[in-house]
Amino acid sequence: MTNKILPLTCSIFIIGIGSSQIARTNPFYCFIIFLLLIIFAVIFWQNKKYRVVALLAAFFVLGMWRYQITQPIINKGHVAYYNNQTVQLTGQIVAEPDGRVNGTKLTMGNIVGKDGNLLGGKILLSAENYPSYQYGDWLKFTCELERPEKIEDFDYGKYLAVKGIYSVCYRPEDLTLVDGKISMGQKIYRKILAAKKHYREILNTAVVYPHSELLNGLVLGVRAGIPEKILQNFKDVGLTHIIAISGMNITIIAGLMMNLFIALGLRRGQAFYAAVGGLILFLLIIGWQASAVRAGIMGFIVLLAEKTGRLSKATRILLLAAVIILMINPQALLGDVGFQLSFLAVLGIMYFDAPLQKFLTKLRVPEFLEIKSSLKMTLAAQILVLPILVYYFGNLSLVAPVANILIVPLLPFVTILGFVIILAGLIWLPLALGLGLVARIFLGWIIWVAQIFARLPGAGIGMGQIDVVWVIIIYMIMGWLIFIMKSKTPMPNKIPNQKSKK
Repeated sequence: MTNKILPLTCSIFIIGIGSSQIARTNPFYCFIIFLLLIIFAVIFWQNKKYRVVALLAAFFVLGMWRYQITQPIINKGHVAYYNNQTVQLTGQIVAEPDGRVNGTKLTMGNIVGKDGNLLGGKILLSAENYPSYQYGDWLKFTCELERPEKIEDFDYGKYLAVKGIYSVCYRPEDLTLVDGKISMGQKIYRKILAAKKHYREILNTAVVYPHSELLNGLVLGVRAGIPEKILQNFKDVGLTHIIAISGMNITIIAGLMMNLFIALGLRRGQAFYAAVGGLILFLLIIGWQASAVRAGIMGFIVLLAEKTGRLSKATRILLLAAVIILMINPQALLGDVGFQLSFLAVLGIMYFDAPLQKFLTKLRVPEFLEIKSSLKMTLAAQILVLPILVYYFGNLSLVAPVANILIVPLLPFVTILGFVIILAGLIWLPLALGLGLVARIFLGWIIWVAQIFARLPGAGIGMGQIDVVWVIIIYMIMGWLIFIMKSKTPMPNKIPNQKSKK
């Protein structure tokens, strides 16, 4: 029982956060109940049954309390108080500008009202592409603020709440650049984003269009310039995740990167540190976004599990990491799709590793260049994320598994090649142009596979809006199957059929 306490308490804490988002409660009452449960557990400490029940209940209430205290108090000191009003404000761009074809989205923080008072909360402001603004700039503007509303079946307000945004400004007037203080940390981050912009220019020069835009999506997470037809093909065949800096994408890339380094001759320990270095470099190049860092933590857990081979212990680490992430930002549980995808992808890798290993061995998939390991990880990561992908995007692709098998194992090669092109472009541009020709082959393959599979029957089946109850039922069934699978075939402590390179 002792070895189950940590995963059980972590799970109860997470359930508490989720329950609090569905049924709102008073944070003060939650805190009082939490204290009473702790006191009850201390008084009846000698009674194991009472102690365990009281502590689990305390962690459940703690999760509810943690979520409730993150909810904004909407008063005159919060920017959302002025929704549906026209106000004059001054604010700072506190996130990377999101440039798109039809305009740029700016996240404004450190909001100062007309009377000079600092307001809590953030505003998502829609601006023209020209003149361009950068992270850290201070802007003065007049706008009628609005509350983020649902867009068809997409809960836009919940998505923005993860970032602390509760107001949007679609039509700003008198948008003016003004002087303001920029901290040292902001200056450093501004340089990181400026470097990212330069990296994009190198990729656009070294690789022909539209392959260059696809490479920007894979390496830098910038997908604004990818043609709509390619995006639609990716959606129809279940490949959208490869061009988004999502938890699933980073998790798969992290594991495949380690397999790649092993295939190149590094020992397992050396490949682990090389892959961790590559993961950190990847997060730095894409701008060290909060959502990407959360996904990067999950990717690190996959690397750790691959290094040690102890999947059962990695499950505890995964739950503990999820608790830490949700302690920092409990809104991420139901509002951040990337967090959900990364958590489920890692869980799938852990629980379906052994069954897929046996299945691929029967199919005689070769071990050469870690092909079997990479294929196994790609399939395992997708098993648990499929229901939630269908729920959010309303699209089911029967050809997705095959399309992913043909493309996803190439991602670490293409990603690393993208890094090398950037490095070459910083040193000698003709070298980057030569490497760009090689990248074009891989990128052309990805585009071609997506195009061919999008034409097949079973691609892009519209499912409409699925009730969340069915998603819960599907995951309950999956959980039951995993339980049966574990009870019949105990999960090994070591990953089977892996080269023992230490």
